[in-house]
Amino acid sequence: MLKKILCAVDGSDYALKAAEFASDLAARYGAELTFLTVSKELKVTEEVKRFMHAEHLTGSPQYVLDEMTDRVLDQARERAKTHGIAKPKTEVKTGHPARAIVSYAERTGADVIVMGSRGMGDFEGLLLGSVSHKVSSMAKCTCITVK
Repeated sequence: MLKKILCAVDGSDYALKAAEFASDLAARYGAELTFLTVSKELKVTEEVKRFMHAEHLTGSPQYVLDEMTDRVLDQARERAKTHGIAKPKTEVKTGHPARAIVSYAERTGADVIVMGSRGMGDFEGLLLGSVSHKVSSMAKCTCITVK
């Protein structure tokens, strides 16, 4: 029944619970498991550029985002490992989280999307509606929201 499971993760406690749940499902059904994290585009302001120049910093602040992304995916992989899934797929996308999750699920033929009920953007969720709510409204496949 379940062949492809997509689990959206963002490093929040709820996302870790979702990773645990998705890993258990994948192990029970022998399904392919993919962890997806979506970050907003990092826009470097003129003030940050001036600060970096004044402090003789080179490169881009992108490395901070990259490190956070790696940590989020490592935590999800650890959850999968405890359920006997040695090498889940991982994907990183940039853009609007709900749209990116739904688009990826449709493009890859995911049977189910698993995600936490609340993510790192709780304040934005209160104002605009949570990502999990938007995904379940837009997705064509089954969505499981983990609390």
